[in-house]
Amino acid sequence: MRSYEWMVEYTPQTEWIERRGILIWLAEVSNGIGGGLYLVSLYFNSLFGMFLSWLIVILLKGGFHFAYLGKPMRFWRLALNPRTSWLSRGFIFLGLFIVLGAIQLALSYWLPGTALEFLFKVIAGLMVFLVVINSGFVMNYVNAIPLWNSAILPLLFLSCGVLDGFAFILTIGLFGGSVDMVAAEAGSRSLLLISGFIIIIYLWGATYMGPTGKRSVVEIIKGQIAPILWIGVILCGIIIPISISIFSYFVGEASVPLLITAVICEMVGAFSLKYTILRNALYTPLIPTRS
Repeated sequence: MRSYEWMVEYTPQTEWIERRGILIWLAEVSNGIGGGLYLVSLYFNSLFGMFLSWLIVILLKGGFHFAYLGKPMRFWRLALNPRTSWLSRGFIFLGLFIVLGAIQLALSYWLPGTALEFLFKVIAGLMVFLVVINSGFVMNYVNAIPLWNSAILPLLFLSCGVLDGFAFILTIGLFGGSVDMVAAEAGSRSLLLISGFIIIIYLWGATYMGPTGKRSVVEIIKGQIAPILWIGVILCGIIIPISISIFSYFVGEASVPLLITAVICEMVGAFSLKYTILRNALYTPLIPTRS
């Protein structure tokens, strides 16, 4: 794109999705998976799930973000502006979750069932909840990109993160973990429907965010990477998993290969959804576009 066209044409953001920006995409997917798994593991009281999710948040989310920084040794400065910056708040939430989550894991291992363990489960759960939705607020704060400037975005990231958590908890159950598989499948089935509905509302609402928002949605639905939405998000992320889930509901229990297929498809959907939202984000031109 010629430099002057940034002033008059719809310009896609590339900083968070191209070249090193791919690390942001991977960090955000890891954020949803790790945070969602922690919340679901708390519900099922799966210590292994809690520990795995804690590692995912630290090593993958934190690691990818750290690798993205131009001057990583100055990362601590992110915490200096919590009153005005969602990035700063997110860094604080992440740090608190890492510390409080570690304490909670230790208590769950050595002092299970105590009031102190329950207290730290609540506090750590709150922190990871804030970590998950914070990504939506960071993007929502970018007024120049109407596709992101939606109050539904944090809710979308939360619902999809919890859905990813159910996918992982099912995997843990399949490989011998102490998980109520019937309840996990029911939760996954419900979250699939809820997440699909929120995606529709989110895209529909974006069309009312001015011409740029409408253009972004058109690109998502009909543009060059529309197959990522229709195949990655809709088919793999929603239709196939919910078909397997409904099948298992009526037959009583789905086979292990079918459940693994559903989990893999849900993961494909998680990566595809974040990629679609980051890739199709368009800046509003500084000069009104030609009709």
